Amino acid sequence: MKILKNSEARLALGLLAILLIVFETMSMYLLHSYTDTLNRAQLQQNVAVIGAVAKEYPKAETRIVEKFTGSLQGDYQYGKTLLSKYGYDENLSIRKNNVVSRELWFANVRFQLLIISFAFILIILFMRSFNSIYKRIRQVGEKAEAAVEGNYQPMWGFTDEGDMGFLTYQFNAMTERLGENVQALRQEKLFLKRLVTDISHQLKTPLASLIMFNDILKNDLDMPEQERLTFISESRNQLDRMEWLIRNLLKMARLEAGVAEFHKESAAVINTLCKSIAPLKYLADEKNIDIIVRGDENISVKHDVSWTAEAFSNIIKNSIEHSSPGEKIEISLEENKVYVQLEISDRGSGIPEEELGRIFNRFYKGPNSRNPTNIGIGLYITKRILEGQGGAVYAFSMPGSGTRFVVRLMKIN
Repeated sequence: MKILKNSEARLALGLLAILLIVFETMSMYLLHSYTDTLNRAQLQQNVAVIGAVAKEYPKAETRIVEKFTGSLQGDYQYGKTLLSKYGYDENLSIRKNNVVSRELWFANVRFQLLIISFAFILIILFMRSFNSIYKRIRQVGEKAEAAVEGNYQPMWGFTDEGDMGFLTYQFNAMTERLGENVQALRQEKLFLKRLVTDISHQLKTPLASLIMFNDILKNDLDMPEQERLTFISESRNQLDRMEWLIRNLLKMARLEAGVAEFHKESAAVINTLCKSIAPLKYLADEKNIDIIVRGDENISVKHDVSWTAEAFSNIIKNSIEHSSPGEKIEISLEENKVYVQLEISDRGSGIPEEELGRIFNRFYKGPNSRNPTNIGIGLYITKRILEGQGGAVYAFSMPGSGTRFVVRLMKIN
């Protein structure tokens, strides 16, 4: 029975069973006591009758005693006929039988006291049981009211099995989810606020440049053609930068909001790596930097090719920007039973130890940043992309010794 899962019900039924046993025992005791008392009263009456008759007829004393102590079967009918003349027969009311009526009255008093005591204890038992249940219900109500006010504290101390324990568990789960949802809404609100602030801050400089270039072109009608073309080219560069900013900020927003979809498929990691290097070829050639790739071409793992190529590209671009002309960037690829590991090493200026833990933060720009257009979201996006697929990225560096990035793509989800 489901009700027996409740500790209160089991306790109440156990105590009720004990009370019934006690009641039955007391009832049997009272019945035995009543029978014994009635027997003594009957004996006392017989003794009194024997004494009275023997006193009246002393010569018949022996016969009288023998009649009372022996079998009276033969004298029963005679005595019945004799006493019926005086209204003393089998139909005699208990009230007129002084011996029985007196003892029965005492027995009734004792039995009524027993029933009242049993009922009183039973009422106390059920009041305590119901009070325990309703106490928990009141506490659930108080916690629910507190949750409405924004206090999502769980209920403690109710870990027993049964319906109340299940109710408490479900209530705690509900308040926990509500708290998480409210916290998520607060984080989302804060995120949107920061995002708007970041976008406005990052777009402020190129917009100001565009406005200035536009005003110059508008007001200086006699500007030489070559100078005009220069301003138009600079305007185009600022527009390209704004487009790049908006595109990357939107990527960052999608990753932070958790709405970016990763379509993982088994693909060769070397192909994804080549896809990430291709758009950086011009930047590397401009600084005469060689990108050397070593690794098994057959190594494959499930990953989103487009997003992962974006992550690789951000790391390699960072290495190119922090490397001196003529240096090398070495990329190695290996695997084990758990993950595929990609190492990207450069011989750049390195990163101070106190800065190393912050390079994956959003909008972080190190003191050695050489690109004035860098806004510090590339490595942040990389970390989000890799962690979103169950992977990880680490950085190891010492000033003057270059930097080594380690990327791991998990084979086991």
